[in-house]
Amino acid sequence: MHIIYSPSSAAIAGIYLLGAIGSLEPTSGSFHRIRRATSFGRIGRSWRRQSTSFLISESASSDLSKSSVSQWHDILLQTRGGSSTADANVFPSEQQEEITSDVTPLIDEDIANTTSTNTTNATQPQTPRLLNFSATTPNDGSQTDPDGIPTRFLQMKKNNRDEAKAAFAEHLRWRERFQVDTLLSRPHPKYDVCKAMVPHYFSGRDPHDNIVFVQRPAMLDFEIMRRNNATIDDLLLHYIYVIEYCWNILDPGHDRIMTNVLDMRGISFRNMKNQEYIGFGKRFVQMMSANYPGRSYKTLIVNAPTWFHALYKIFKPLLRESTRQKIVILKAGEQQDAALKFYLGDSLPDDLITGEFKTKKKNNMEGGEVDELDRSHRYFIPVDDEELCAPGPNSLMEFHMRRFCISQLDAYNTTLEEVV
Repeated sequence: MHIIYSPSSAAIAGIYLLGAIGSLEPTSGSFHRIRRATSFGRIGRSWRRQSTSFLISESASSDLSKSSVSQWHDILLQTRGGSSTADANVFPSEQQEEITSDVTPLIDEDIANTTSTNTTNATQPQTPRLLNFSATTPNDGSQTDPDGIPTRFLQMKKNNRDEAKAAFAEHLRWRERFQVDTLLSRPHPKYDVCKAMVPHYFSGRDPHDNIVFVQRPAMLDFEIMRRNNATIDDLLLHYIYVIEYCWNILDPGHDRIMTNVLDMRGISFRNMKNQEYIGFGKRFVQMMSANYPGRSYKTLIVNAPTWFHALYKIFKPLLRESTRQKIVILKAGEQQDAALKFYLGDSLPDDLITGEFKTKKKNNMEGGEVDELDRSHRYFIPVDDEELCAPGPNSLMEFHMRRFCISQLDAYNTTLEEVV
């Protein structure tokens, strides 16, 4: 059997490989070498300007969280500021405008400091309305570093101080430009829309107490995006919000890491010829690798097609040895199921078990059959009862995150947009 790659297909598959390990930053210059190795030309297109209503909010802490909601006040007091003016290159230049809130939140101190009387929220304190998290945190190394650089950025640049200083300065400019410090305080009416555009969720914690984050890139649905008047920028900012929520509320701590699961089920070269798909993949990787280094414990690439293993060999030399040791590539079957149980423990979602997720057969260009995801049903259907939560898209973590989002929307006197 001969495996044939088109240059653009190989490039985007590699980009998603790196995207899956966004916090496992590739070696310096990897993107340029990828471009030369695959003749990967100009990709993507300019996206229309985003509205200022993209801002997202995340959920209240669950009993799985390392820090309860009642401790958020202490976290806020401990978190020092760390932003400066500047520029960013993750979003198109025409969109790099100062983001200002055009809505004044309706803050009621009595409400903000009392517990909810709603029976479904009886076990949780009322969510704080104002949250501010900076680029630096206690004990991240920035307080003792002569240039105020967190240790993760020095490690990313192999202790090259000049490069680390430049990388962190760029990170601060990125946070300033998009007001990331206050992102968790702002409303996110497109929360459900972004969840429907591409499945991604916190499933729970692995046996080592690391957060488990699952993504399904093959299900990125541009039709849902267009029907709901959403943009790629909405989705990217949603990801920022989710990650900020993870490291500031769900699992705060400068040394906290996560287990990433990238489900490749349904991926095909048709995906990789889609310029929107390519554009999102490239921008996602740039954003994650530049701004969230050193946050991965393991990256499990599951349901990988045969050609993906061959492709990984092309990109493997571009990754650091420490990064390569964290990557596990698995193919659907009993061995994968056993490996997932070993790595994820009780947080293994049913839909990652071989045969559990809905697929349908479709003829490929060579006359054979390939699995394609069944898109006849909406993947993300939130539950309203905590009793219905289970590891997966409706985990307890996801339940509380959505409730937090709704709480923030209530504070701004607005509601979630319905997915159409």
